Amino acid sequence: MVLECKTCEALVEAISIQDYKHVDFEEHCEHIVTLLKCPKCSGPFLIHQEDYGQGPDDLPDVLYPVKETRINPSLPDGIKSAYTEAVNCLRGKSYTAAAIMCRKTLEGICAEHNVTEKNLGRALKQMKELGIIEKRLYDWADALRISGNEAAHDVKLQTSAEDARDIVEFTNALLEYVFTFRDKFDAFNARRAKKANP
Repeated sequence: MVLECKTCEALVEAISIQDYKHVDFEEHCEHIVTLLKCPKCSGPFLIHQEDYGQGPDDLPDVLYPVKETRINPSLPDGIKSAYTEAVNCLRGKSYTAAAIMCRKTLEGICAEHNVTEKNLGRALKQMKELGIIEKRLYDWADALRISGNEAAHDVKLQTSAEDARDIVEFTNALLEYVFTFRDKFDAFNARRAKKANP
C-alpha cells in the first residue's frame, strides 16, 4: 500500500505488519485496522478500512501519522468557521457535506473582498478580473464551485471520499494563497519599496 511517510518526505510502499479485524453486525461491515511500516525509515503507519463484502475500500483512513490540515488563525471568523466545518465533515466521512461547506467557504472569500456579484460563478470571475486570484486559482475555485453546486442540488449525487479530500485540499490552497501568501508578498513588496525610497 502506497502511503506518505513524513520522515522520509516521500510516498513509500508501506509494509504490512499486522491486521486487526472486527465485524460490525449492525452495519454489516468488517472494520480492518492495519499496522504498517515504512520500508526506508521503519516509521509506523496505522490505517483503517471498511469491507462491506466487496473487499476493503481503496482509500483507507490514515489514523497515524495524523495528517495536519493547517487553518490560518488570521482567517476572518466566518470563513474560518465554514472551512473548519468542511474539515470536520471530511473527518466524519460526511463527504457531500464537506463539498458544500467548501462552496460556502468560497462565498465567504468573495464577500470578504467586497465582490458584489450574488452569483458565485460571476463573483469568481470578478475576483480574477480584480487581480485577487490568477487564472490557475480561478480554475480551481470554479471547479470547487461546480462540485459544491452538484453536492447541494443533486440529491442523487454522493461525493466520493477521494473527491471530498481533493476539494478540501484545493480550498485550503486557495485560502493559503489569498490570505497568507498574497498578503506576505504585498508586505514584502512594501518593505522593498520603503528601502528603495527611505
